[in-house]
Amino acid sequence: MVTVPRNWSPDPEQMALWPEVSGNAINGLGETARRRPRHVYWAPDPAAIPHGKAQLWFYRRNAGPEFGRERALRQEEALRPLPPLAPDPAPGTPGDWSARVKAQARALGAEAVGIARIDPDWIYEGHEIAWRNVIVLGIAMDHAVMQAAPEPAAGLEVVRQYTRGVRVSKALAGWLRAQGHDAAPEHGPLAGAISLVPAALAAGLGELGKHGSIINRELGSCFRLAAVLTDLELETDAPDIFGADDFCTHCRICADHCPPDAILAEKQTVRGEVKWYVDFDRCLPFFNETAGCAICVTVCPFSRPGVGETLLAKLARRAQRQRAQPE
Repeated sequence: MVTVPRNWSPDPEQMALWPEVSGNAINGLGETARRRPRHVYWAPDPAAIPHGKAQLWFYRRNAGPEFGRERALRQEEALRPLPPLAPDPAPGTPGDWSARVKAQARALGAEAVGIARIDPDWIYEGHEIAWRNVIVLGIAMDHAVMQAAPEPAAGLEVVRQYTRGVRVSKALAGWLRAQGHDAAPEHGPLAGAISLVPAALAAGLGELGKHGSIINRELGSCFRLAAVLTDLELETDAPDIFGADDFCTHCRICADHCPPDAILAEKQTVRGEVKWYVDFDRCLPFFNETAGCAICVTVCPFSRPGVGETLLAKLARRAQRQRAQPE
């Protein structure tokens, strides 16, 4: 991990492009009523969001032949057409199809997979979707490569795994369509119609960490998300609560490693929900200048090979002791 001084200050060229509105306000920080999310970054059309000029600056800042090549590959995958929808839907129970979908997703390269019924509160304002279920995919990043964060090598690994997420989600959607069940892929980094983090939490991919990313049992936080939307009736998964949230309450590793000091010590109220939240206005300038940073998800103890497994075992023993205590 590359050490960055905590007295870091953003590039004035970038800050000259920033809008007057706070990204935290767009995200709903401090709002006590529930509402749907709004695109704050990674919009397909940067002109449609206040921080669009900063988004375009990210690509100018983090350029070069390797980034250009990897992004071109991702675009090629994104533009690849889906196969036609077979006219006769293959039969099967929701349980059978859930097992088949998960096995196929892993065979195609996803390291984690879960299923959730779509909640309208996950759909971005200005978008509507008619799909019933979301299949959420976890796409692992190479932790050894991510140790270079916030250097460009880590940013390139992020781009590579987003490309793999495109490939896996499109292949899984195509496989379902070949079985006669309509489906559509969702993948990053550009935001689509649905917010994938709450969908992933509902689908059992893990718990939200202090760093604002999901902590998964096997992958820690060193992974990216992709998904497939479908009307196929499936058995859904339950959230996976294994103690990461409580662990984050007492851990400061990601916060202590954050150069712009964007990781808050306590949970915040965001659109009517109390949860971990990262200060957008502090995080984004450093994120933009360092090809996506990724320090916090890399230093997270759950992401470190060997350490995460030990933590899980400790948390399981603690939970067992608590269950054994008389009420």
